[in-house]
Amino acid sequence: MKKIIVFISFFLLINCFGIFAQDSIKQQHPVIYTFGYNKLPPGNNLPLIGIINRADENHYGLQLGIMNITGKNFGGLGIGFSNLIGKNNTGIQLGFFNSVGKNFRGSQIGFFNTNGKSGIGLQLGVFNTLGKSFRGVHAGLFNTMGDSGAGLEMGLFNTLGNSYYGLQIGLFNILGNKAKGVQVGFANILGNSLNGLQIGFANIVGNKVNGFGIGFVNITPRLSGLQLGFVNVIDTVTSGFPLGILNNIKHGGYKAVEVGISEMYPVNISFKSGLPRFYSNVGVAYSPVSGNRFALGFGVGSLISLNQKLLFNPELLTQTEILNFWSQITSLNLQLNYKLSGKFQLLAGPSVVLNSVSADNRFHEPVFAFYTADLNSKNRLLLGARLGLRYQIQ
Repeated sequence: MKKIIVFISFFLLINCFGIFAQDSIKQQHPVIYTFGYNKLPPGNNLPLIGIINRADENHYGLQLGIMNITGKNFGGLGIGFSNLIGKNNTGIQLGFFNSVGKNFRGSQIGFFNTNGKSGIGLQLGVFNTLGKSFRGVHAGLFNTMGDSGAGLEMGLFNTLGNSYYGLQIGLFNILGNKAKGVQVGFANILGNSLNGLQIGFANIVGNKVNGFGIGFVNITPRLSGLQLGFVNVIDTVTSGFPLGILNNIKHGGYKAVEVGISEMYPVNISFKSGLPRFYSNVGVAYSPVSGNRFALGFGVGSLISLNQKLLFNPELLTQTEILNFWSQITSLNLQLNYKLSGKFQLLAGPSVVLNSVSADNRFHEPVFAFYTADLNSKNRLLLGARLGLRYQIQ
């Protein structure tokens, strides 16, 4: 008990009778320097080490405490639970809560990092907020900027009021204007345009894509580049093409349904979507002859006009047997497409087929073939033909 009384008395003595140094010119601005509370007048850059540190105006040097408060500008190293700067920061802030009224140039590392205007350097925290722009490395769970960003941004939720230039990685990347660079996330949403690469489950661009989009769902009014996805939704393709299972192009698109027979499968049903010059082809096939009767197929094709009625229609198709994934049938079909009345078309042409199997599998039994040659124990070459009836939806 006696030791506790001595310690409390010593603490009160330090705080009540600390060093009070008076400025010889301006007596109204004293230096208060104690263990509990430190205060520096303008123009004094003594290190601030204590529980509460306060500089009335600018301070350049060291701040170490529970709460560090600077009235105007700070430069140096600030370490504390809470670091508060009225104007600008040039240096390093380490704390649970870091706040800068205007701009910072340096590093901010904490749980909450807030800046009234812009930042350059490193901002690392759970919540990072800037009123305007940022350049550098921006990493946190929730990153928010009022204007634009440049450099590297990583987080769960990255939200910008304007644009981003560089690499953006997050669960949700949301920009009010445009992105130039690379966006990687579960959902990438842009109000205006993309110039670069976009990778995500859902890529949504409000105006135009100039580059590449890779995702399960890709949506944009205008495409100038390449989109790879399960579903591609586009108003107009100015250059390039989409490649996916389902391609919906409002202006200048192509959609068709086809029923046909081939040398490997007498029953083929397929759906084609994309552009006339380049479309995707997905379908199912059935054969009563082979042990593995059903197959799924995916391919690409093109329509090349020869005259008003006749088109050259090459297609490249790969089919996988449903019950045997180690058997692949790849075919190049050189078809002629003749337009009948209405939207119906008749197709016929030769095909070159490569049947590839693993060591433990047998080759697929064809319905017919004009020529067959075993290249080795795993690859067989066939020459066949195809005949089909197509209905053009768009």
